[in-house]
Amino acid sequence: MITRKLFSRTGVVILAVSVALATAIPAQAAAPAPKPAPGVEVGVAKQIATRADTRYCLTFVAAAKVPMAVMMACAPGKEGKTQEWVYTESGQLQVAMSKSVGGALAKTGACLDSGADLAKVPAAAPLLVLPCRAGDGQKWNYDESVGTFVNEASGLALTSLLGKGKAKQAQPTGSFDAAGTPVQGWSALPLPGLDILGAVLALVNALLASLGLALPLPIANAAGSLLELVRPKLPIPAQMTTLPKQMMELAQK
Repeated sequence: MITRKLFSRTGVVILAVSVALATAIPAQAAAPAPKPAPGVEVGVAKQIATRADTRYCLTFVAAAKVPMAVMMACAPGKEGKTQEWVYTESGQLQVAMSKSVGGALAKTGACLDSGADLAKVPAAAPLLVLPCRAGDGQKWNYDESVGTFVNEASGLALTSLLGKGKAKQAQPTGSFDAAGTPVQGWSALPLPGLDILGAVLALVNALLASLGLALPLPIANAAGSLLELVRPKLPIPAQMTTLPKQMMELAQK
């Protein structure tokens, strides 16, 4: 409710200021040293953080009307719902709330998808979130010892691109050769408590998840190209582009 009122009154100004705060504050603090963290359990909805910096989580958004997974600051409580994933028995990374919203995705849900079994993935394309399906592009083999998720179709590892010189607040994820590095390591997180910094980041996450993100043009173009390449082989309901907003609205009730 608070988020809706703030946005309705001040619009994009609040978004811009909040993003600046959220990106500036973490940047001032030294990244915590990587620590041993719990692995990702099958069937348990959890936020999934990069082991390179556990303040940042895998987040489902719709950027430029393309559903994808990016790295954003881990948000507490309801605002973190777009960051909760379920690792299924089939090896999928499913958006935890995606079946709860209803509509065209009520039966399948939404899952992290490389698209590598359906099309040639364009260079710089981020990982998409598409209706869950029985295909190797959505199968991720998890190695708890190093925390890697390796895609069955591409053979590449889910990689957070933190530290690549771009803004951490909305950095897309990619897939690269598995090297066992911290940026390819992932762990489930306990739900964080709400502090002042967490409140700021939660507001930013809520707004961005509802509105979508403006990504660098090469990444946005590659994402759109990949979506168009897989579309003839996989029905993608229009609901995919509004699902993050629907999830946020449901979580606020």
